[in-house]
Amino acid sequence: MRLDYRFISVDLLRAYKELVDYKELEEITGLDTQILWRYIRKGVKPNSKKAASLFNKLTSREIVEGLIRRELVEIENGIYSLYRIAYNIPLIKILSYIALKEFREYRINAVATVESDGIPLATRIADVMSAKLIVAKHRPEIGAKGYHQTSYVSRDPPVYTMLFTPADILTKKDRVLIVDDLINTGKTSKAMIQLIKAAGAQPVGLFSIVGIRDSWFRVISKDLEKIYVALVITELQEA
Repeated sequence: MRLDYRFISVDLLRAYKELVDYKELEEITGLDTQILWRYIRKGVKPNSKKAASLFNKLTSREIVEGLIRRELVEIENGIYSLYRIAYNIPLIKILSYIALKEFREYRINAVATVESDGIPLATRIADVMSAKLIVAKHRPEIGAKGYHQTSYVSRDPPVYTMLFTPADILTKKDRVLIVDDLINTGKTSKAMIQLIKAAGAQPVGLFSIVGIRDSWFRVISKDLEKIYVALVITELQEA
């Protein structure tokens, strides 16, 4: 997949400007405010070389980790809320371009997530990757001609959680990227892998905003070609 760095770099700058001021954007990009203003407000596009450099800077892990940490809300030790991230349009845009950068060589043609907080990001990623969108739901879709289903045990409190996808939404030709806003135990993503395989499709990768520690990696890594988590939190305080 060939990227239009000139368009994407300006789109990223506009997203960043909604999250930071020009001074901070100068520090991130190494460009002065006047040049940034021309790109953001006047629609002037950088040349291809500068655009590619901007794209790499604006999608770098270090910078994006900082943006996520600003909006991440810790409820108590090890329990986080992503409500200020999952519906933050500029940040979702930035994350979608990171997914494009990391998975563009994997021939992704379908993006899958579980209702509900992962839907905005998955929708945006599907759009930038020109892929179809699949949303697994906790109840069968009315009107679907059959469906695939699986279950897993949720925690706090322990309860069986069911997931359903229409039987005809995926095919054997589909290479699927799973999108999860927060990955903790890996059980939800493992259930998505099972649903994708049940449809005969190929689960290829996982993109997540936040991962808690790394126990989830052992649960899902053998089934996927690549995993990208924008921020992995390991520094949990012991009770």
